[in-house]
Order: sequence, then structure tokens, then C-alpha cells
Amino acid sequence: MPRGMQTHINFYVKDLDDTVEKWTKLLSILDPEIAKRKPVYLASGEGDNATRTATFVNPNGLEFQFTSSVAFAKDPNFVDHVDHIHFATVDIEEKFEAIKAAGFRINPFSLNDANEATGVTSAEGVMPEVEWQKWFLVPMPGPVAVEVALPYQPVNGEWKPIENWSPDERYGLNG
Repeated sequence: MPRGMQTHINFYVKDLDDTVEKWTKLLSILDPEIAKRKPVYLASGEGDNATRTATFVNPNGLEFQFTSSVAFAKDPNFVDHVDHIHFATVDIEEKFEAIKAAGFRINPFSLNDANEATGVTSAEGVMPEVEWQKWFLVPMPGPVAVEVALPYQPVNGEWKPIENWSPDERYGLNG
């Protein structure tokens, strides 16, 4: 995880493998250190809700994350787009309350959720690989959200929580 609170930008893409191939090629020119590392992959869901995510880890700056799903691949009108910008925080419940008190609408799971979140979302029982993760989404102008979540880092190709994280520290090189 890079230094600071802004950690990654997530794109929804139709073809994850093609996207990873193209970004690897581009990053090998623009930021070769990132391209040398294999992206961290996460798979979740089933059927049309099955998703795969690949993240180019960058301990010195913003990470690039790409998510694809069976539903995206089946949709002839789907267009690749930015989905969210991620901010990390250890005091997630306090941030939830402060953002809600400031008048922002908070979505529980995705930008398309019609219901407003009443609390921080948990991955427990939903995403077995990262059951410790908690997050919420703040819809912003345009088709983009701000995701606020617990900090994490790649360890041997898997996402693991970071204990006692400070935004002044750098992570991302473990494992």
C-alpha cells in the first residue's frame, strides 16, 4: 500500500486479461518497477456476479486496480470506466459517521445500490479471502465513488490487513 490515504484507483473493465497485458506493457515503459511485480489477483462471487480483480502494487504512489465480471463480459453495451478511488483509514467507523454527518449519501456495496448504508460494510461471509476487510462507498459527481476501507497490503500474492497503520508509512513490498 502506498504512502498516504489515497491508495488506488479502480477501473471496471470488460476483459481483465487484455487490460493487465496492456497496462503491464505501458507500465514497463512509464514505471518499470511496478511492471516487474505480478499483479495481486482476487476472485469472488458466483455466476453472473463472479468477479476478478488485478492490482498493480505501487508502494511509492497510486496503485492501479482493474475489476472484471461475467456480467460485464456478457453486456454488449458495457464500456470500461473508472469505478472508484480508494482511501485507507484505520478509524473507519469514525470516518463513516463524519461523512454521513456532512450530508453525503453512503452506499453499502456498490455505486448502483439504491439503499443507503446504515453502517460500515463487512466482507465477512461475502468475500472469504478478505473477511477482515471493511469499507463503504461515497457516490460523487459523475459515475465514480470514493471507497473508504481498512488498509491492506500484498503478502505472497494475497491481501492481508495492516495492523497499526499510519498514512506516513509505506507498504507494499512484503511478500
